[in-house]
Amino acid sequence: MSSNKLHTAFHQAVSHAGLDAATKAQYLATVLALWTDDGVLVAGGVAYSGKGTPGDASCAPGSLTLCDFFANHAGSFVLGRNWVSLTPIFTEAISLQDSDNADIYWQFIYLDVDNNDLKVSNVTIGLPGQPDTGRAKKVHGHWLFSYVESASVPPPTLDVDQ
Repeated sequence: MSSNKLHTAFHQAVSHAGLDAATKAQYLATVLALWTDDGVLVAGGVAYSGKGTPGDASCAPGSLTLCDFFANHAGSFVLGRNWVSLTPIFTEAISLQDSDNADIYWQFIYLDVDNNDLKVSNVTIGLPGQPDTGRAKKVHGHWLFSYVESASVPPPTLDVDQ
């Protein structure tokens, strides 16, 4: 998987994740597979580390694992939501540090499919203009998230007719 494919796989893993309980469980496993075992996500000033396992205590609210974050806090995983993750391509930045490590950054906007609302949430993978806040690592030939600081930011300006 190239580092660009990691970006695509992330969008697939979080889009439509809240449709129902079965979909949420499937997409939760998919998004966790995009992280290294010791991956860290810092969101809202809280650090979530290690994958955790869906269905056990390591995924419970307050366990501070990646599983806890996605299952209990991530907007697209809220049951009943039909959100799709989109990225204005001009926000993507991937910089290879060596053959197994990359700095990554992109913004993603959620579209609420049921309400046709484009500006539900605008979040980043990495922090704008701050190196080492989004990192991916190649593990067994596949790019995985290893460390991500995430933030809500103003949506990018899109020059489109409405």
